[in-house]
Amino acid sequence: MIKTYPSFKWPLVFFFIVLLLPAGCITDNDHLVTISPKEAHTIIEKMTGDKNFVILDIRTPKEYKAGHISNAVLLDYYSKTFVDKLKLLDKDKTYLIYCRSANRSGKTLEIIKNMGFKKVYNMGRGIKGWLKSGYQLVK
Repeated sequence: MIKTYPSFKWPLVFFFIVLLLPAGCITDNDHLVTISPKEAHTIIEKMTGDKNFVILDIRTPKEYKAGHISNAVLLDYYSKTFVDKLKLLDKDKTYLIYCRSANRSGKTLEIIKNMGFKKVYNMGRGIKGWLKSGYQLVK
């Protein structure tokens, strides 16, 4: 015998499945996002001085030396130990990553999605977008 349920419960079931279930399934990957240079600048202003905030420049040492965002730490994307060094980073800190055009940083965002990082911002358009937005670099 098949048990039937009153029809008034189906809208409620639908509500939970369609609307509430996705909200309860938000993963840490929802905090691994690409942002604009303007948003990156705002985050930097807000987080400067916070020991749990790290700016990662993933360009080459030559690119970094030519000019980088103030307080950025170099982590060369092309280094043979790049992924190993990523794995050693504190996953609970907040990171802003950037490169020249957001190609390498976009790939890095994909690499770290399964590494357990809590919050990583990828600066879209990279240093090119940063400079085009009128922000400065340091040497």
